Amino acid sequence: MSNKQYKQFTINTMEDGCVVLKSLIVPVMVDLEKLKRYAIEAEELLLKYRIDGVIPAEIYDSVHDKILYQQRELLRFIADHQSSSFSYIDVRELLVKKRYIKRELKEDNNRILNELHEIRNWSFHNPQSMLTAQLEFTKKSVPEEFFINPRIKALLNPVVVYKVKSYNLKMLEGFIIHNKKRINQFEQVLQEMKDDYQEIYESLSDKPYMMPSTEITRKVKYVEHEVTNLDPKKAGSSIASLSMGIQKGKYDGTDESFKIWTT
Repeated sequence: MSNKQYKQFTINTMEDGCVVLKSLIVPVMVDLEKLKRYAIEAEELLLKYRIDGVIPAEIYDSVHDKILYQQRELLRFIADHQSSSFSYIDVRELLVKKRYIKRELKEDNNRILNELHEIRNWSFHNPQSMLTAQLEFTKKSVPEEFFINPRIKALLNPVVVYKVKSYNLKMLEGFIIHNKKRINQFEQVLQEMKDDYQEIYESLSDKPYMMPSTEITRKVKYVEHEVTNLDPKKAGSSIASLSMGIQKGKYDGTDESFKIWTT
């Protein structure tokens, strides 16, 4: 098998479709739960600092960065358009094309999915439009009486690095409103993912299951399993390392190559 073939997981059957959808649903559920927990932390900070009217940057940045990271992880699994990766927006399109899924997305949820895709494209890159927007903002900020022949030039020396020490509480209030909107959107998309999985699962003639025969139903169950004292290998570090080797084209399928990338 060539290195290129290792990079790809081809969806040839409904079972393959279930495997891929499951690989997206599980991390979305986990990351969404974390996002909700961190969003609650932000709301608690709002109550704590409401009287002060400001919040220390180190406090705000800590919860802000955690929330931002979880949102980016969710966008990665839901709305990423890359040829060598799986995300719901791409996988669903393929599953519909293969007629494994016949149901249509709810109109509102389809709009949400497209919006999340646009956000993913903008937030995962360093768009040149940010620099253009900054210049436009500077121009529009010039008072009208001075806008006869303005010559706006960037300050090239010294290079000013702004280090925020505190934020106005309005920043946190707006962030909390934003979090509620995103969480609601992610929840709606997750339900669509589960509904798609349910449809494909019901279409399988041979349904793999692991539950008492008295509990065999057509309804897919999502069972939480608590894990303690998780070691690196079980956390997926070896799989991630092997994936990197495959992505670089340096894994050839031999035992020696496997050992190099997993130890």
